Order: sequence, then C-alpha cells, then structure tokens
Amino acid sequence: MKRRTFIKLSAIGAAGMVLPLQLEAQAAESSLLWPSTLITPTADFYILQIGKPVEINAAHWRLAVTGLIEKPAAPLPLEDITAMDAVTTMRTLKCIGDAFGTEQMSNATWKGVRLRDVLQKFGVKAEAKVVVFRCADGYHTAIPLANAMRDETLLAYQMNGEPLPTEHGFPIRLLNPGHYGTKNPKWIVNIQLAVQHESYWEKRGWDAIAAVKLATAIGTPNEGEKIKAGTTYTVSGAAFDAGNHGGIKTVEVSVDYGQTWQEAEIWAKDTPLAWVLWKWEWQVPESAEPVEIYARATANDGLTQDEIGIEAEPVGATGYHTVDAEIVAS
Repeated sequence: MKRRTFIKLSAIGAAGMVLPLQLEAQAAESSLLWPSTLITPTADFYILQIGKPVEINAAHWRLAVTGLIEKPAAPLPLEDITAMDAVTTMRTLKCIGDAFGTEQMSNATWKGVRLRDVLQKFGVKAEAKVVVFRCADGYHTAIPLANAMRDETLLAYQMNGEPLPTEHGFPIRLLNPGHYGTKNPKWIVNIQLAVQHESYWEKRGWDAIAAVKLATAIGTPNEGEKIKAGTTYTVSGAAFDAGNHGGIKTVEVSVDYGQTWQEAEIWAKDTPLAWVLWKWEWQVPESAEPVEIYARATANDGLTQDEIGIEAEPVGATGYHTVDAEIVAS
C-alpha cells in the first residue's frame, strides 16, 4: 500500500456520546499514532458514490414509503422523522472495494431513528421480504426485512453532532450494521417493501450480502518509511469486524515475515460496530535492512485473519495488512 490518503483524526466530542477513558489517558502521545482518536472528523471521512453528490433542499424533500405496506400514507417530511425517538451511536463505515488497509474506512458518531419505527408507521405486509432504498442520485439497493427490523438499523440525519453534510447523504442515509457501504445508501428518497430486488452493485457482479470481513490496518509506518535503527518505534493502526464476529479480541504484529507474532495494545474502543485502535512498541534492530511489517486481528469468535486473504471483488477483502519499510542507520 502506497503513501496513505489515510484519515487524519482529531478529538471530537459528540452530543450524547461518551468517549472511552483510554482516549484521555493517551492524549499526550496520540500525535504519534495513526489514527489518533476514534472519531474521524467529518471533513476527512471517506466519500464514495456512483456519481456526483446530490444537493437536496430539506424544505422540499420527502421520504416516500411504498410497496407492500398496509397503511399507505403521505411521504414524510424531515421534521416528522427528526421528531421521532432518536438514537445516538458510534459506527464505522467501510467500502467493499477497499483493499487491505484503511483508505476507505472511517468512524463517526451518528444520530437517527430506527428504520423499524418508520416502517411500522406504514405497516409491513406479510409477503414482504426485502426493503429497497432508492436514492436521489439513481442508486438503489436492498436489505433483508429482518435486517431492517433490528434495533441497530438506523436512518441517520446527524453526523458528529451536525446535520449530515451533502457528501454523506443529507438529509437521510441508512446505517445498516455489519455491512459494507454498498448497503448503507445516501440521499434516500423512497423506501419500498418488496419480495425481491436486484441492487445496483449486484447487477455489476458484487456480492448481494456485502457482510464486512475481518479487517486490520497499519497506520504507522507508511509504505517505504525509513525507521532509525536502535530506536523505539510505535507501530499503530485500526481493526474492525462490524460486529460480525463478536468484535475484535486481539491484534498482533510481526516483523519477521509471520514467524512470530507480538500482541499489540488495543488502546481505544467503543461498540463492536466501531473500529478499535491499536499500537505496538517496536524495539527496532541495530542493523540497517529492509523490513516487512504484518498486522492481523483475531475476533471474539476465534476467527484469525489469514496471510493469503481474499481480494476485494466481489465480497470484500480480508487478510494480513503488510507495509514495507526500511531500517536505516541512526
């Protein structure tokens, strides 16, 4: 992985969110780590969509709920949605096309309403199997009805304590835990209950489930970085499983091509639906030589990342993250 356009993080507090105590304890040294806090500033959060971001006037926007519903009703204005019982939570989003590493993975606090509460206003017919989301940019995707009815599945209207920016889906986007960004659509204008649906990316060969795979990323050092011999160097990064394997249990680092592994310290974490941050203090050898740094994660269900791994297309990548660096004379 080349020099990262990796997210540069700074401490952000969000209304209703208590950040872990580990962050306060490590504040003095956080500048040595990458990422340095759990929350990605909104301006640095990764942005991907099929076209250009869509500018939407909130006063004119309405959310239509259609299809296999029992109580057809007028589309909902934004104020009707924000008046409902709200949830504030921390979530990490990751792109299914992201290779090993973290260029397209970011973390934020979000506020929104449970999708289930919106659907129940309209009633869901027994024959409905999927919930389809149609977006103002032409994008469309679907999730199983069972996923839509979970407590954790939200229609978010705030990000890091502010209204969603245009680039992140204003006025409403989906937060569908456990799944890549393809299943977390932005600029939603219509929710349809249906029996089945072939989504935008499935038509192009990508996985229909899009469940997040176990992921580890090295933030420091950068690819090709020169590290002084005989010093102590902090290797750091993030790991994430979106809760699909019970959260991250351990992260390990190897500097001898995977022959031995050293456990890193997980120094900041929140919910399993958000990434964890880790670091490992490396006593750099005295000899000047090239080095490959490996990182892998083990989840709470016992799954450990494989060296061989899986490429991103069509199901999402998993495997060791490796960085080539060079030990140089002090």
